[in-house]
Amino acid sequence: MITSLLNDARTQVVLWRNSLATYWQLDAKDHLPFYAMIGLPAVCVMGIICFAWLDGTRVEAPGVPSVSREALRAQRRENDLQCLAENIYFESRGEPLKGQYAVAEVTLNRARSAHFPHTVCGVVHEMRWDPVRKRPVADFSWTELGALSPDDDLAWKRAMTVATETYDDVHDPVVPGALFYHSTSVRPPWARSRKALTTIGNHVFYR
Repeated sequence: MITSLLNDARTQVVLWRNSLATYWQLDAKDHLPFYAMIGLPAVCVMGIICFAWLDGTRVEAPGVPSVSREALRAQRRENDLQCLAENIYFESRGEPLKGQYAVAEVTLNRARSAHFPHTVCGVVHEMRWDPVRKRPVADFSWTELGALSPDDDLAWKRAMTVATETYDDVHDPVVPGALFYHSTSVRPPWARSRKALTTIGNHVFYR
């Protein structure tokens, strides 16, 4: 587009030069049209160049939002994986590897459910009002202990691997559709209304 407009501008300059030579030979330089011929082509050329420049900027502009979207998606993924790995680490780092995948699946299943927050971090840090204790309580108890930082050890690396593979759906589901689990050492009231799927390590998983 820009190349075509510039070629047109060059053509107009050649035509203007030839017309100017003709007027000069006819001794018309004392007439008003002669001066109009001098100024008008210059204005036209400048207009074509400005239009070409503005058109070029419009062509490039749509690329900016797509870059921003990619950056937002990358940041969202990074946040999701951090929260998911932390939940795996603090909830099940002492459990069998299968149990860690199960905890990851419950976390992601909740994020995809209409009854829970729609982000992984929202699910992990969700608080609910407990009428018995008369205070907000966390679905995952470790989040009530304040800001915890996992040690950069083998258990954390394993949790991050489990989080990434589950997040990217490259690991076969262990507890398909599971939304709840609890320790085998307790029996919460809500368990009576849920369908138990399996017991892995020290956790019972429910749909």
